[in-house]
Amino acid sequence: MDSDIPSIDSDYLPLDLATPITSTSLAVVKHTERCTVCGKPAFCYNYGVLTCNACKMFFRRVEVDQITYTCKYWNKCYEGHAFVDAQAGSPRCRACRYQRCVDVGMKYIQPGKPELELSNKIEENLTSLIGDLLFLDARRRHKIFNFYTSENPTLREVITRGKGSRMVRKRENQTVQLHEWSFLGLYSAVELFMSLDFMEHISDKDKMVLIKNYAMQSMVFFSAMRSYIGNMDKVVNPDSTDVYPEGMYQLTIFSRSFLNGIRSRLVVRCMELKMTNEEHVLLNMLLFCNPVHEVSEATRTIITSRQRVYSSALFKYCFLTYQQNGPSRFTDLLSLCHVMNKQVEDINYLTTLFPLYMPNTTYKQLFVDVCHSL
Repeated sequence: MDSDIPSIDSDYLPLDLATPITSTSLAVVKHTERCTVCGKPAFCYNYGVLTCNACKMFFRRVEVDQITYTCKYWNKCYEGHAFVDAQAGSPRCRACRYQRCVDVGMKYIQPGKPELELSNKIEENLTSLIGDLLFLDARRRHKIFNFYTSENPTLREVITRGKGSRMVRKRENQTVQLHEWSFLGLYSAVELFMSLDFMEHISDKDKMVLIKNYAMQSMVFFSAMRSYIGNMDKVVNPDSTDVYPEGMYQLTIFSRSFLNGIRSRLVVRCMELKMTNEEHVLLNMLLFCNPVHEVSEATRTIITSRQRVYSSALFKYCFLTYQQNGPSRFTDLLSLCHVMNKQVEDINYLTTLFPLYMPNTTYKQLFVDVCHSL
């Protein structure tokens, strides 16, 4: 068959797939994804499918130049072959290579077509939305590390005074007490949600319901992401101190596995998913916009509308980033809700019983209003 491959214009492949595989390149393959078409190392998605650059260019050339190839062997050249690899004993048929591209889902959209223009518009809107949320998240992170408040407000007080932060910059070498870190985490979460534009159209009563429903989950989610980004497999306070007071592990009422679960469960799951900041901020807003029955019909309408926006944005992000694996990625991200709820349930149990054994324990009122009124 090799004698039938004389030129680049024939129906059989040139040597773009016949690059020798050395021991060095094999080592690289072990740490990269493989092209769906030919099996060589691939680093990104092209035309909707994970492919190498050679297969991307081949597919584009056929589509743009409207080339028609004919197979001499009834379009069966790659039957029994996992990939189009052009190795010894493997055919190099252009027609069957193109058909393999189509079979795995590659789809070419010509520049200037309405589909592409719509796609670009969607990507622009998605980028803008994610950019706004990343800004709010960065501001929240900055406040937790650099700002402080000594006040002890109730949840109602924080909500009724509207937008605007009462936090001030920390003094040099100022120490934050253990119980204050959880308060600051909740405080920043409430401030974040109160800064959203649609919250202006929601009654204070319904704001209380929405924030009680999710502020704790948001706090533990944020803490888990902060630890994950910091390459830690368990949650610690922003100043790197332990989240548990001294002597916690000596209390027999709490098992070591229970305590370790609170610190590590959500962080480990974020690590397993290799969650991005974009996914974090979108999922955080999606889960906050939960139209629970306790709110008014008007609020439920607003929240449902916003939930659809964030759900659609997260799904589009997953599809654009992971292509055919986008839907399963979206489902995996939503499953984090169950992990967060378990986390909050365990924290509620721990913080309810802990003062019985450590009578000097005190909690800020905001923490009590959110955590212990669930």
